[in-house]
Amino acid sequence: MRVTSTKHPLFGTVLLARGFKRWKGELMLVVVLPDGSPGTLSVAATDLFGTERATELQTLVLSVDGVRRLQVLVESLSPAKRSAIRAKTRK
Repeated sequence: MRVTSTKHPLFGTVLLARGFKRWKGELMLVVVLPDGSPGTLSVAATDLFGTERATELQTLVLSVDGVRRLQVLVESLSPAKRSAIRAKTRK
């Protein structure tokens, strides 16, 4: 599962979950941390149940203008279109 809480130091990290436990009424995951040691993490801070924390992820969303600028950048870095390549290789 992935850590989806932007407030968590392991945000974006994929961790192996080994089990569940409850602590003070909160559902927690027993996980393997990046250094191999065991740890616990609130299920609410993960994508385990397929729900993302939209309010925390809003800062990661591009605006429409940002998406357009990204598209221009990607197109400028991409090789020529396949149809143009095929036309050059055929005789």
